[in-house]
Amino acid sequence: MKSILYLVLTVVVTCSAQQQYYNNRYDNLNADSIVQNERVLLAYYKCVMDKGPCTKDGKNFKRVLPETLSTACARCSPKQKGLVRTLLLGIRVKSEPRFNELLDKYDPDRSNRDDLYKFLVTGN
Repeated sequence: MKSILYLVLTVVVTCSAQQQYYNNRYDNLNADSIVQNERVLLAYYKCVMDKGPCTKDGKNFKRVLPETLSTACARCSPKQKGLVRTLLLGIRVKSEPRFNELLDKYDPDRSNRDDLYKFLVTGN
């Protein structure tokens, strides 16, 4: 009986310790093509900033964006980290004011800014 209880406890601890990644639905998204297309990038930006309409994909990005930014992509798979990093750096290169506005909206108290900048530099 003790061994069964120990086994169950081990499985529960192991499962809860494993990181749950975001859904992999957008893992094959071509982030570079979005960044290179000013119109598409601006449309996504306006969506997540509540300044324009959202596509279904835009709504999904907007839903996970607060957690993604506040945790520096902690629940992102390695592939997702690359995509998020490409998109954020693309926004930053195209328009530093928009990039700062985005960060101010989703991290207004700047509590995670250092971790987020580290993520953008290192990818981790």
